[in-house]
Amino acid sequence: MSVVAVMLAAVVTADDRPTTIDSKAVAHALSRRVIAPELPLAEVRAFCEAKILPMPAPRSVAEWEKYAESMRKAALERVVFRGEASRWRDAPGRVQWLETLPAGPGYLIKKLRYEAVPGLWIPALLYEPTSLTGRAPVVLNVNGHDGKGKAAPYKQIRCINQAKRGMLALNVEWLGMGQLRQPGFVHYRMNQLDLCGTSGLAVYYLAMSRALDLLLDHPHADPERVAVVGLSGGGWQTIFISALDRRVVLSNPVAGYSSFRTRVWHVSDLGDSEQTPSDLATVTDYAHLTALRAPRPTLLTFNARDQCCFRADRALPPLLQAAEPIYELYGQRDALRYHINHDPGTHNFERDNREAFYRMLGDFFFRGDKQFDWREIPSDGEV
Repeated sequence: MSVVAVMLAAVVTADDRPTTIDSKAVAHALSRRVIAPELPLAEVRAFCEAKILPMPAPRSVAEWEKYAESMRKAALERVVFRGEASRWRDAPGRVQWLETLPAGPGYLIKKLRYEAVPGLWIPALLYEPTSLTGRAPVVLNVNGHDGKGKAAPYKQIRCINQAKRGMLALNVEWLGMGQLRQPGFVHYRMNQLDLCGTSGLAVYYLAMSRALDLLLDHPHADPERVAVVGLSGGGWQTIFISALDRRVVLSNPVAGYSSFRTRVWHVSDLGDSEQTPSDLATVTDYAHLTALRAPRPTLLTFNARDQCCFRADRALPPLLQAAEPIYELYGQRDALRYHINHDPGTHNFERDNREAFYRMLGDFFFRGDKQFDWREIPSDGEV
């Protein structure tokens, strides 16, 4: 019999006449702790962690590639392009080139907008070197939850530095930020699309893949030197498109994601709806997505004292543990690198992190070029 039933029985006599309630006894009974307050959450965490896909241990490149192709296909078909989104994928994307803006020495800034899904336009800026000959590297610069959007100074400086080094740098706006900071673009709107039976995640994915389309349509674009880089939500965008779209050669996600195993125990890593979309964990994990990058150059950047999310000491190790054996299968262990920022060490893409990215570009896109300098070109006055 439950404690409540005993208490109720005690307050009624045999002839149904009410009796005096012993308030102290009731208070004592109610004060008894049946389960610890942290137990329900701990049980939910343990249950969820047990459901996360384990990382396989392939014995050959062929075995891994068979698994990887199956996982990539499942993620795209069952998660990203579920429902009506499969038709958006095949719709032609339009690009409108607008005016050219005044810029600093050595580059131009061209305004444009492109269609991510039918009727949804994304504003962007193309930083283009003034003297282009032959093929040039292209870089898709994405960003996270910064209200300034593509105007954020640390993002502008990064794009300027790319252009001054002879690269085509595309600076795109993110949903809900900058020029798209409107109620209709709030990230939790994607849940409403999910409830309608189509994938809200597709909007985010197509915003990136269409950006790659227009970059690679540039007459000077080098398809062998395609990079994606971004901070925070931009780091999430970076790993997601870089893992699933094989056109991306070099990837540098900055403080943008962690394995689902890490997220189970650290709620600050959960992220918005796009980070944990419906059904994604049934087909893959972010550790697996990191391994999908093999054997292509990948720089994982995290911050030592990140006050936001994805702190280096807890986010980085599981990703390396998953990806390193796969890179070793290919004989390309050096292509997987990491950088831990200590100055300032908080959630940032400031100079130290940017220079780590420039070094990566130099090592893989400008190999043998003795004139390439990874140190940042001062450009604050051009922002």
